[in-house]
Amino acid sequence: MPKNTVLICSPSYAVRGGVESIINDLSHELPKRGWNAVLGLGKGSRFNDVEAYRRAHPDLATVEIDGTKGTRPGRLKALTRVVEDIHPDIVISARLFDACEAVSFLKHHRRAPRFALMVRGYEPHYLFDARLYKNNIDLCVVDGNLLAAACVTWCGLDSDRVVSIPGRIRLPKAPVKPRTGGNNLRIGYVGRLTQSDKRVLDIVPLVRRLDEIGFAYTLSIVGEGSQGSELRGCLMPQVLEGKVSFLGWKQNEELYESVYPGLDCFINCSPSEGVTISGREAMVHGVVPVVSRFIGLKTEGQYLHEFNSLTFPVGDVEAAVANFERLAREPRLLFRLSENAIRSQTGRYTFTGAMDAWAEALDRCMEHPPRVGPAPILSLPTDGRLTRMGLSPEKAQRLRDLLGRRHVHSDAGSEWPTGSGLLTEDVATEIMRFAAEYEN
Repeated sequence: MPKNTVLICSPSYAVRGGVESIINDLSHELPKRGWNAVLGLGKGSRFNDVEAYRRAHPDLATVEIDGTKGTRPGRLKALTRVVEDIHPDIVISARLFDACEAVSFLKHHRRAPRFALMVRGYEPHYLFDARLYKNNIDLCVVDGNLLAAACVTWCGLDSDRVVSIPGRIRLPKAPVKPRTGGNNLRIGYVGRLTQSDKRVLDIVPLVRRLDEIGFAYTLSIVGEGSQGSELRGCLMPQVLEGKVSFLGWKQNEELYESVYPGLDCFINCSPSEGVTISGREAMVHGVVPVVSRFIGLKTEGQYLHEFNSLTFPVGDVEAAVANFERLAREPRLLFRLSENAIRSQTGRYTFTGAMDAWAEALDRCMEHPPRVGPAPILSLPTDGRLTRMGLSPEKAQRLRDLLGRRHVHSDAGSEWPTGSGLLTEDVATEIMRFAAEYEN
C-alpha cells in the first residue's frame, strides 16, 4: 500500500498533451511505487472545465480546485483548502502557478507539504518563476539537461534538488523493421497544433514547396490545438487531393497500432524542446526524424544529424524540403537512419525507466529537509474594477462574495495562470542567451 501522498496540481483546460500524458501516467504508476497520487484540477467559470477533464480521464483520482470566483485570492484560498484537506506529503505544480504561492505561504504559517515544480519546456516564463520561488522549491523535475543546467545556474536551485526525467515512451508490441522507402514518402506530425511553441504553421509553406517541385508524399497530422483550424484551412487543397490527412487526437495505443507503423519520417519545426515524447515514440518504430535545430537539440543528443535523423535550421523550409528529398532519393540513407532510430531509446527513456525515476525523485525529496526561505512579494496585475479602484485584493474578494459576483476571464491562461506574468523582455532575452551559450 502507498505510504505517501502526492498532490499534482494542474489547470483543466487542456485534457490532452505531453504534460497531460505524464500526469496520467504518474497517476496510474506512482501507486505501484509507494505513492498515492491525487490530481488537483483548477476549475474556472469558462475555460477550465473539470468535468470535461474527468470525462477524458475517468479512471483518475481527482479533486476540484474551485477558481470560479475568478480572482487570485479566490484561487489561493481554494488551493489552500484542498492542500489542507488532503494533507499531501508533496505538492507538484504542473503549470499551475498559484500553487507556488499557496504552498510557500503554508510553509511559513503552519505545517506544510514539500513543494515540487515541473518544468517541461525551455520557456523563459517557467524559468523566471522558478527563480522567484527558488527558496521554497524542494524538487524541480525538468525535461532534459539544458533545463537542468538553467535551473541550477540561472535560477539558482540546488543541484541536488533538480532532476531530469524525460517523458516516457513504451516499446512497440510488434517487431519493427527499418524503413526501405517506396513511391511516396510517408510524412507524419504528432503533437499540439500551436504556433508559439511548435511553429506548426511552418508546415504550410513546406507542403506548398513539396507540391511545387512535384514531390510524391503523404502527410498525416495528429493532434489538436489553437492553430488547428487555421492549419486545416491552409492545407484544404491538399486534403481534397488526398495528400494531407488530419487525424485528430489519438490515444497512445492508436498511435502505436495505426499511425507510427505507417510513417517513414516525421516533421518537427519547434524553436525549443526538451526530450520530446512523440518524436522518440516515432523513432522506436523506425520513423526517421526530420527536425528543426531547436534549443536543446545539441545538449540532449537525441537527434543526431546523419546518424538517426536529419536536421534543419528553425524556420528554414527549404532545408527541410531538401532533407525529405534526400530520404526519397537515397533509400540506403533512409534505412540506416531508421535502423539507428530504433536502437536509440533505452534505459531511462523507456516507460518503466521514467516512472521509476519519478518515484525515486519523490523518495529523495522526502529524505531532504524541507526548504523554507523568503517568499517573493509579487506585484501582480489587479483582478477587476474593485482592486483598480483601490480596494485590497482581499477586501475586494469579500465584497464580491457578499454581492455574489465573480470576475470572468477572457482566456484560459488568465483564469488559471501558468506563470506569474512578471517576466520582462530583457530577462527573457537573458534566459534565451543562456541556452545559446550553453549549447555552444
